[in-house]
Order: sequence, then C-alpha cells, then structure tokens
Amino acid sequence: MKSLHPDTIDQAASAVRRFGYDRSRLATGIVHLGLGAFHRAHQALYTEAAIARGDLRWGVAGVHLRGRRMADALAAQGLLYSVTERGAGEPATRIVGALRAAWFAPEQLATVLAALADPGVAVVTTTVTEKGYAPRPADGALDFQDPDIAHDLAHPEAPRSTLGLLAAGIAARAADAPLTLLCCDNMASNGDSLRRLLLQYAEAVNPALARRIDAEIAFPNTMVDRIVPAATPESLDWAASRLGLRDEAALVCEPFSQWVIEDRFAAARPEWEAGGALFTSDVRPFQALKLSLLNGSHSALAYLGQLRGRETVAEAMADAPLAAFVRRLMVDDLLPGLERPAGLDVPGYCRALIERFENPALGHRTRQIASDGSQKVPVRWLPALRRAAGTERPWLERALAAWLHYLCEERDEAGRALVIADPGAPMLAARLRAAGSARAAVAAALDALGMADSGAALSDRLARHLATLRNGGTTALFGRGIDASAATPPQPGGILP
Repeated sequence: MKSLHPDTIDQAASAVRRFGYDRSRLATGIVHLGLGAFHRAHQALYTEAAIARGDLRWGVAGVHLRGRRMADALAAQGLLYSVTERGAGEPATRIVGALRAAWFAPEQLATVLAALADPGVAVVTTTVTEKGYAPRPADGALDFQDPDIAHDLAHPEAPRSTLGLLAAGIAARAADAPLTLLCCDNMASNGDSLRRLLLQYAEAVNPALARRIDAEIAFPNTMVDRIVPAATPESLDWAASRLGLRDEAALVCEPFSQWVIEDRFAAARPEWEAGGALFTSDVRPFQALKLSLLNGSHSALAYLGQLRGRETVAEAMADAPLAAFVRRLMVDDLLPGLERPAGLDVPGYCRALIERFENPALGHRTRQIASDGSQKVPVRWLPALRRAAGTERPWLERALAAWLHYLCEERDEAGRALVIADPGAPMLAARLRAAGSARAAVAAALDALGMADSGAALSDRLARHLATLRNGGTTALFGRGIDASAATPPQPGGILP
C-alpha cells in the first residue's frame, strides 16, 4: 500500500474529505509546542477550518520536545496526516493540511527559536501536559529543582524546557511584534498558570525579560475537550483500510470536540469559530466542569480499571460495579459546588460523558489516562475535596485511596505488573511503602499533595479505605453502596439515566 503524501493524496478513498486550499500559499502564523495526537486531532482541525475560509496566514509549525519519531513520520508524508472520527455512526475520515513544519527541538533548536521570534507568528499554542510546565504539585509554583528548568537557568541560550523555549523566543522577538501564548493543557486557569510560571522562570533569567512578558504578552485561558487515544498498530491498520493509503501519523478519535477560549489576544488570531470554537469572557466555569467531571472521572476509571485489569475505558465501563462507582463519583462528589456555565445543560453534559466513556470504537487505554497522576490528581480531584470543606465525599475519597494503592502495589488484582508512567511516582511510592501503616501512608500522601492540614476526619476515612483495599481489593472498596448486579445505581436528581 502506498503512503500518504502530497503526490498520492488523489489516490485516497473517495469518501475521504480533502482540504481545498493551496498549501503552497500557506504562511506560518502559529507555532505549536507539543505536536502530539491531541493537538493534531483538536486545535489543528479548528485552524484547518479557519484556513478553509480563505485566511492563509495560519499555517502551523509544530514542535516535538521529547521524541523525533513522529516528526520524521510527518516529514516523510509531506506533513499530511489523517483524522478519523469514530462513534456510533459511520466513521468520517479527513486529510489535514494545516501543518507547515514538524521539528524536533533538541536537534533543530535554532530553527525553533527563530520561528518563535518571527514577527509573522502571532500565536503560540501549547499541549505539553501539566508536567511540561514544571509546576510543584503541592502549590503550583515553579519547580526550580526540575532537571530541565535547572539546565535552562544555567544555559538560557540553549533551552530544553517549554518555559525555556518560550522565554528565549520572546527575548529574540522585536518589541513591536505582539504575541499570544495559548495554553491548551488540562490545568485550572491554564493561561494564568502559564503566565505565572513563565514569569517566575524569566525573573530568574533576566528581570527585564520578565517585565516585558508581563507588559506585552497575552495569556488567554482555554478549555479543550476531545478524547484522542494514542495510536496503536491496530488503529493505524484500521485507518489505512479507511484511507486507502498508509498513514503513520493517522489518528482515530471520538466525534465530540469542544474548545472554549477567553477572548483576550494581543493581536490577530485565526477565525477558530469556523470550526465551532466558543469565545467567552470567562472560561473558568467551563474549565472547572470539564476538569472535574470528565478528567476527574477518567482518572478514577483509569486507576480502578488498571487495578481490575481493564485495558480500555470502554472495558472499564462494561464492568458493572466500576461503571456504577464512576456515575456516583461524578454526580455525588465531583459536581456539587461547581459553577454551572450559563446555558449549559449540565445533566445532559453528564449523560453525554457516560456515553463517550462507553464508546467501544476508541480503544482509549486506561494506562494512557493513568500516566502522570502526581500532576493530574491535584487539579482533577483535590479542588472537589477542598470545596467539600470537611464534608465526606465517599466516592472521591475511595478513588484517592485507589490511586495511592495503585502507586504502592504496582500490580493489578490478578498479580500482573503495572507500568506506571509518572516521574513523580517513585518518590511518593517510596514514602507510601516506608510508612508502617495505612494511616501513616495517608499522612505522607496528604503532605506531598499539600493537604496536610485537611483534618483528622478525612485522614481517618482515607486510611480506612486504603486498609480495605489492601485487605479486600476494589470490590471491598466499593462496598454495599455499589450494586454489582446493576450497571447503574439510583441516581440523585435524575441527572443520569
């Protein structure tokens, strides 16, 4: 089978949607840091829609920070790739042309920095995950002990961190070249967080640079939502059968996509509304709802699913007691206290989330979602515990105990070894194992999470849940509140069916 390439695009299957603009006339107006699956199946498609309106200023130069394999794959395909939306109906495949470059920063640093300094680039977007900004989990401040940050502070002219690249690029920009930095990662107030962390870094490098960033750069907050599983050999083969061409960068994702953006830019921006983006003066209610209900529920499915041997989210949702647990977690513990965005049907949103989790076509792996928990748990679960103000949150507290058990045991309930991808996990796991009791382990965990002052009642409940897990596993943890014979427990307020 031939490979996807500009020379072969006309040989793609007739049902495949192709872009209609002239790529040779496409300028580079966006640099994106973190050219992974999510960006290519989310923000890049919104940009594609803006370009299709005839505005050819907004080609994307993508930057890989941690691996060159995908940069090489995209280069070999003339920077083309496909996205297939797969849900209950007929799959829909399209070829995306918005990419203008795919660079590997460690080997093409001068090129990346030149692009960041280019006055024709008006927007820099980022999807580098929470840990990519090097925040301390306990308080969100910059972790100056992070190896990449420490390196960049010593060698700011040769950065390898996200913040180091941004600072060096901004330092080289002309004073009259306005720039917007648009963080698209799952962090509360992500634009404000990026601004705070970048200013802390810049202050340590050059106070004058920090003042310039503070005065000149815009940092809108955003909320992004789409489930995009990592590609697998099976998904690539399936995509090739749809496309009629081999695409080593092919992505298969759900049909649902949402992007809410604070309308606060330094200068021009793409017409992302063409792809359905919503611009608003306040992203926070949307972001808090998504971080808590979608991401928070996803994390619970991931850790409990890993412990129960469920490879994918759909398999976890087919596990009746686990599915029932997650429904109760979402409605009883994560939703209370959240501000509800005006005009949003929150019960409908919850029902839609359950349907998205149940989608068997995606193959979204619980192992993928479980990665980097030491960065994700503080933003996905701890705000709900703090909102509770001492009130018991039984399902969320059980989920937190399950995460600690997952870190400490590193095996599922059948005795199979778990692969834990989280740079912060070894240190926390060592503290948990060194504790002489469940109570001591919980105390160590709460201290590491910045919740040492959360009160004896929460500590006691978490210790009981952790002891229950150690003695009886996840079924004992679920307890009588979950009916293992039914996929759906009684639902308060009729929010879920």
